[in-house]
Amino acid sequence: MTGHLQLDLAKLPSIWASYPRVVLVRRPPITEVTDPPEITASVPGVMLDADAAARYAQMCGFGVTATLPVTFPHVLAMPLHLKIFGNGKFPLRPMGLIHLSNVIESLGELTAGSRVDITVAARNYQRTDAGLAFDMATEISSAGRPLWRETCVFLSRWPEDMLRQGGGRPPRPPKAPKDSAVLAELDVSLRTAWAYARVAADYNPIHLSDRAARFLGLRGSIGHGMWSLARSLAQAPVPVIPHGVRIETQFLTPVQLPARVAIKEWRAEGRVKRALCDIRTGRVHMVAWWDDVIPA
Repeated sequence: MTGHLQLDLAKLPSIWASYPRVVLVRRPPITEVTDPPEITASVPGVMLDADAAARYAQMCGFGVTATLPVTFPHVLAMPLHLKIFGNGKFPLRPMGLIHLSNVIESLGELTAGSRVDITVAARNYQRTDAGLAFDMATEISSAGRPLWRETCVFLSRWPEDMLRQGGGRPPRPPKAPKDSAVLAELDVSLRTAWAYARVAADYNPIHLSDRAARFLGLRGSIGHGMWSLARSLAQAPVPVIPHGVRIETQFLTPVQLPARVAIKEWRAEGRVKRALCDIRTGRVHMVAWWDDVIPA
């Protein structure tokens, strides 16, 4: 690690001011990236916007709820993600980053209309067989008390020639158990991706354009991973997950748009699991799990 860069902001930055830098700032070849710095961005006193939360909840299927959806703070922190991605010290090309996994901890009540402090850090860079991975860690707090935490693991892939030299095919994603409950079947399209982008400020072109996705090495546009998590958690019966319980998620294979998918649920090893699965093959696109505990 070559150091730490701290960005102290007075207010949430505009996503439209950040996106040009996210796209246009030149980055070194990934093979030349060594000891990148940890970059932290913080902003105090952010209002939890009730209207923005309602639009998000409606789009993701939560409907009208008294509490904020457990995945909504990810969207609240998105302007800080983009601020870091647009910084010249961030070493990787943000467009085309792959979201591998996610851990969310809801530690306290987040109420629309209240103010919170948000800190986001890009750190813990790790070389893997597939590319360079790193954590994007978020903490939302009030009066010094943590209320919500998230760690996203992203991957920047090695060049194709390096991946080919590695040999072998990646393992096929698993299937949900045959006795899992099918909660819903859904059609997912570019229209879905654009609707989510508008409420989540996530305009990564791999989700919104076949041409851009192919340019970045994919077969075509793919669904947002965080939409697949949010939509699965929103499906009735909506799970009651107590504060302090970790929601862990793996994004196993992209949802190639358009697609028809199923939300499935089962229990195993003391955990509740929900997955977004391909209707035709049964393969799991995304699976989330949490401890099967009875709320106090």
